[in-house]
Amino acid sequence: MSGQPIIIGVDGSPESGAAASAGWLLAQASGVGSRLVHATRDVRSALEMAGTGVSLEALELAMLARVRNELLTAIGNRVPPNVAEQLIIRPGRTAAVLEDIIAEIDAQILVLGGKHHSSLGRWLGGSTVQHIVRRLNIPLLVTAGELRSRPRVMVAVDISFAARPTIERATAFAQLLGGPLHALHVIEPAVTVPEAMFLPDPLDYAGWSRERMERDLWPLLPIPDHHKVIRRGDAVKTIAEEAMSWRADVIVVGSHGKRWIDRLLIGSVTEELLNDLPAAVLVIPVPAPSRREPAPLRPRKAVALA
Repeated sequence: MSGQPIIIGVDGSPESGAAASAGWLLAQASGVGSRLVHATRDVRSALEMAGTGVSLEALELAMLARVRNELLTAIGNRVPPNVAEQLIIRPGRTAAVLEDIIAEIDAQILVLGGKHHSSLGRWLGGSTVQHIVRRLNIPLLVTAGELRSRPRVMVAVDISFAARPTIERATAFAQLLGGPLHALHVIEPAVTVPEAMFLPDPLDYAGWSRERMERDLWPLLPIPDHHKVIRRGDAVKTIAEEAMSWRADVIVVGSHGKRWIDRLLIGSVTEELLNDLPAAVLVIPVPAPSRREPAPLRPRKAVALA
């Protein structure tokens, strides 16, 4: 990972406490700084509407101090005091606040806690997570409870331009934290994959997928062959089952929008994984290649170049 800092979103819930712990673990392993961030409503505007006779500035400071104390109490000793003291509390919508601070400090990754239940107000409802993951241009780690120091990392690999960057990031993540790496490719029924009709033999979509994985992608993974697994079935269900069977702590997926074979990437699969969280989910954003550049791994291009 780079020398850029890590942003950790917190809201006072147990889930954000786990995110703080995971974010600090990553910061320690990377040798970089970390910043805790909380998005709050516009306190001054709310006080003005209330029309109290007390100084608005005094009330605002008191309310922010109370929120800060609640947040730091919930986080406890998961981060060192110097990190806790630099907690950023900023008014605004959650996604907008996070995007602004990520840009300001040039962060390398955002860490959030999944399955939020917070008394401090709006933060990570499911729709907010989906909104954030679709807008971010840096990796997003959504935790599912406390993350162990040497997590078992499973990367879900599809056949697209996002495959190589996702594999590279997953490998680097596992190596950084000293955990084992496992790779999964899911072959869904050809009738559910519209792109299969463009293959020379649409009925042999499974065979084509295996060939491309073994030739182009499996060699990129520095792991034993028995940790490179191909399963058939529904993508979400198969990923969750494999994660449970292998006891994965983190599932890594790539995001590239709704394009070529996006079932293992951003779209319904990633959204369902983020909602259900069979394990922590690390989403790697991968920008689409320029239209002028041939997209690697497209079946018709591969045939033309053979």
